[in-house]
Amino acid sequence: MATRRRPKKHMYWHDSAKLLLEHGMSPTEVGKAIKAVFPLTNITGRHVGAYKRRLITDNMLDKDTPKTIDMQTAYNMVEGVVGADDMFVYRCSIGSAKRTLKCFEYKLTRMATKPTEDIDKWLLNMTSTSLT
Repeated sequence: MATRRRPKKHMYWHDSAKLLLEHGMSPTEVGKAIKAVFPLTNITGRHVGAYKRRLITDNMLDKDTPKTIDMQTAYNMVEGVVGADDMFVYRCSIGSAKRTLKCFEYKLTRMATKPTEDIDKWLLNMTSTSLT
């Protein structure tokens, strides 16, 4: 049976990560630089490491790239690379996560009752008021 290949995702932080990885930065350092621009993101060095493996597998990045920049330069480069589209997608993803949490909070705090329980209570009230 042939396996179906999934399309590769392109995230809002991939361009910034690729640029820094091309300059020999470690995935941990790249994650910190991305956090400086996208502070509420959940991107860590592990995510960047997985993306680096993908780039190496696709022959888009050399495995042993020497480090050519320092962290301050990396921060400045990432801020310059991030475009309006990337910020828009980032803000949408953060907004979506906040809405999901609000819905979850509402579901947890809402009294969990079944419609039949409401009918049973109504019937009990009707029988108790009609008997008195």
